[in-house]
Amino acid sequence: MVFLRPSTVAVVFIGWLVALAVPGLPAQKAQDLPLPARVVLTEIQPLIGKKDFGQAVEKLRAFQARGGPPPEPGTPDPKGHHHPYIYYVLGNCYLSMEQFQPAAAAYRQAVARDPRFTDAWLNLARASYEMKDYGEAGHCFKKGYDAAEEKNPEHLYLSAAAYLMAGDHAQSIAAFEQLLRAHPKEIKAQWKEHLVHALLAARQPRRALPYIRELADVYTGDKKLEWQEILLYQYLQLGLNAEALALARTLAEQSPTTARWWKALAHIQLNADRNEDALAALTIYSFLTPLSWEERKLLADLSLQVGIPAKAVAAYEGCLKEKPNRDILQRLVMAYRQLGRSDMALKHLEDFGHPLDHGELLMLKGELLYELKQFDRAADVFRRVAKNHGPHAGRAWLMAGYCAWHMQDLSTSKEDFTRAAQYPEEKKAALAALQHLTSVSR
Repeated sequence: MVFLRPSTVAVVFIGWLVALAVPGLPAQKAQDLPLPARVVLTEIQPLIGKKDFGQAVEKLRAFQARGGPPPEPGTPDPKGHHHPYIYYVLGNCYLSMEQFQPAAAAYRQAVARDPRFTDAWLNLARASYEMKDYGEAGHCFKKGYDAAEEKNPEHLYLSAAAYLMAGDHAQSIAAFEQLLRAHPKEIKAQWKEHLVHALLAARQPRRALPYIRELADVYTGDKKLEWQEILLYQYLQLGLNAEALALARTLAEQSPTTARWWKALAHIQLNADRNEDALAALTIYSFLTPLSWEERKLLADLSLQVGIPAKAVAAYEGCLKEKPNRDILQRLVMAYRQLGRSDMALKHLEDFGHPLDHGELLMLKGELLYELKQFDRAADVFRRVAKNHGPHAGRAWLMAGYCAWHMQDLSTSKEDFTRAAQYPEEKKAALAALQHLTSVSR
């Protein structure tokens, strides 16, 4: 039985906190902006309102050009040609036109001049994300969070999620841990999902277990099923078999019509060599959903092993009808023999859709004919096997000898036993038979 591994939930950003439209200036920003910078921003507001971002960019670029090359951060810029807020608004215009590279370049200029410019960091994170530079996005979200006077936990979560998408699991986990410490009451279940994926990706499943248990408890519906299955899978992966068994039993009892829990319970019982319990769980599973070919075979195998050959016969016949298979045929024959129905076993062998040129199958046919006292036919089959000199040759000569003996053909019987005695595995039985025949013929 295959126990399906739960799929990994992809990280998805479901929203952005930073608006694309150019916001109004806070009072302190207005005081910081030189008059020429305030004038150009006022001039482009109508263009922004009409979504004429290209024209707005041209006006801003022209304003910057009048100020000459960008000065080093921290040097005087009396007219504000290269004020951080000018770069921020320029970046917003580019971002609105989905021109992410120039947007990112503008935002970098903004934060270089004002490292505490939270909104610029956040929009730089967005531009980086859109360019699939997830590591840079994670870094910028974190900088935006750190720069803000009022800490927004969602910015820290977005940093952790972006690092996760970048495959930087250590940075992702560090951001999640800071989030848990700083904002324990504001953590959303979805955020803990991504923490779990970060821990699992970093091969730290034991650290993930408490969060998986919590998610399996707080969710409802399909999400609850998903996280219950993830928890069960992690128990199995970690070798926590007692916990896995207890959880599977609880889930099956709580939701007896959910097929996946009976399948899981059968898998766990099977791994623990508790075949009767595995068969019981698999049988209930079969009532809830059609079994695959492999599952029907497993049901038949378990039935045969625990001594219910009649149930095994029905399952094997279904498997054999769908897919002719020598192994299934042999097991079906075994089940019929346990039922004392050698005749039905022989019928299935003879009805098999492929030639019985396989030594083991021919030996089975010979044994069935022998059990049915059809000694002449059995002898022919055994000699056919023996003359192929395969791994069953010695036993085939021995059985051919017994067949001839039953038919009172003692000379042929002696010849067959003599050949059988040449094989170490059959030597003792063959010599005993020859000695008995010699004593009888005197």
